[in-house]
Amino acid sequence: MLFKNGVNLNKSLEEFVKNSSKLYIYVPYIKLKPLKEILAETKNVELIIVRWEPKDLLSGASDLEVYPFLKERGITLYRNKRLHMKAFLDNYERCLIGSANISSRALNIPLSPNYNYELATIVGSLSLEDRLYFINIEKESLLITDNVYEQIKAQLLEKDFDFEIENDFQIRFEAPDKDFLISSLPMSFNVASFFSIYQNGNAPNEVELNCFLHDLTLYDIPLGLSPNELFLRLQSSFFTHPFIAAFVDFLKLKGELRFGAVKEWIQKSCEDVPIPRRWEITENIQILYRWITTLGEGNFRIYQPNHSQVLQFVSKV
Repeated sequence: MLFKNGVNLNKSLEEFVKNSSKLYIYVPYIKLKPLKEILAETKNVELIIVRWEPKDLLSGASDLEVYPFLKERGITLYRNKRLHMKAFLDNYERCLIGSANISSRALNIPLSPNYNYELATIVGSLSLEDRLYFINIEKESLLITDNVYEQIKAQLLEKDFDFEIENDFQIRFEAPDKDFLISSLPMSFNVASFFSIYQNGNAPNEVELNCFLHDLTLYDIPLGLSPNELFLRLQSSFFTHPFIAAFVDFLKLKGELRFGAVKEWIQKSCEDVPIPRRWEITENIQILYRWITTLGEGNFRIYQPNHSQVLQFVSKV
């Protein structure tokens, strides 16, 4: 079924957003006022990806004020200058796709006879390859943080608006913070469950499948590897990831860490906004322990002298 702007697109999008369990939005041009309308009655939005090329912001096709609004609501914002699709994903399982950006005329918000002709439809079931396509876009995108946001604002103020030389103006970034999010840690319950889904092509449930896809993309693992190739590729990618590498360096420096000390280090190191509370990252650390001991092949061990687990670096020298 086709949803048509000026007929049923507005209502259909509203219902899709409201009934989604976890919503991921990929839209190149986003205006703040219609975005507020779309998100007014939902708290299920996980992330939004926008194009945010200089021309988009200088011409008013997109609003820079989207970032502080989303930050206040705890919604992650990414920038990808190659983005042109318009897609709303419900937990990477189904997808509303169409031609409309998030603007007043594109979505007829508020209702007006002066709307754009736009179409949309719903894809009810996404394949594994479809999901990976979207997750890879997220991986390649730039996380917007206060640091990045202020850099964009400052460089836009320095630039006179001129369409003819737009391609000569590229926003420059220093010290992006994407590698130190909680989502930069593994999510699959353990390495064995990751291997099982990789080899069998199916998962017990959607939660485990999404965790597998997250890790597959995070560690840049291609499909079709043999078990030995998979282990070696995963091991290398895991220990060279900046978040894991920094943690292992800290662990080597200390020799061993109690569970509480690991919580403290991760909480202080992560760049999530808002910063997660320590009790919220307990499961992330338990998963990290399982991954680091399995892929570490004897370099790490866990023991429990009392009520607190201790992660120890075991030198083989």
